[in-house]
Amino acid sequence: MIHSKLIIATLAGAVLYFLLGWVLYGILLMDFFTNNSIQYEGLMKEMPDLIFMFLSNLVMAFFLAFILDHWANKKSFAKGFTAGLFITFLIGLSFDLMFYSSMNIYTPVALVVDVIVVSVMGGITGGVIGWILGSGKKAEA
Repeated sequence: MIHSKLIIATLAGAVLYFLLGWVLYGILLMDFFTNNSIQYEGLMKEMPDLIFMFLSNLVMAFFLAFILDHWANKKSFAKGFTAGLFITFLIGLSFDLMFYSSMNIYTPVALVVDVIVVSVMGGITGGVIGWILGSGKKAEA
C-alpha cells in the first residue's frame, strides 16, 4: 500500500507545496492578502510555526499522492496536474466558502484569489507527484 515511490512523491510534493506557499503567499501576494483581509489583534502570528506548516503540507502531499497512486492512477505530470488542480480547487473552495460564511476575515476578492492560488499550487504539486509516481515505467509496445 505504501511504497517507496509514494514516499518520495509525498516528500517532494510537501517540499514543493511548502516552497510554492512561501513564494505565492509569503512574498508575491502578502500585501494583497493583508489589504483584502480584516486584521485583528493577535489573528496572525508574527512568525508562522514552520514545523506545523510543513506538516500541513506533508499531509496535503500525501493526500494527493495517495489519490493519484491508488485511486486515480494518474502517473504523469499532465494527469497529476489536472487531478491535483481539480482536487485542490474543490478543497479550497469548500474551506474558503466555510470560512467566508462563518468568519469576518476575507473580502470576496480574497476568497476568489485564494481558491485560484490553492488550485494552482495543487495542480503543480499534483503534476510533480504524478511525474514521480510514473517515473521508471517501461514504455508499452
